[in-house]
Amino acid sequence: MTPYYQGCLLGDVRGFAGWAESAAREQRDLPDDTVVYLREDLAVVRHPVLADQGVLWDAATPQWRTYCTDELRFEPPAGRK
Repeated sequence: MTPYYQGCLLGDVRGFAGWAESAAREQRDLPDDTVVYLREDLAVVRHPVLADQGVLWDAATPQWRTYCTDELRFEPPAGRK
């Protein structure tokens, strides 16, 4: 099954208190209005088609899960994770 993605602004994702930028400069230099994608496993990626090449965040902690639900309004369709 294809994973579910939700587009959001990087600035909104960076609002998470535990957010840590990747060591890769090209990721640190992205502006807040860059559209990124939140995957159903709570990873943040640059592009849903090339998701394994542009992972910006992949720590699905309980705090991150709460932030995704409460602040980013992330809710995969019924019948998914």
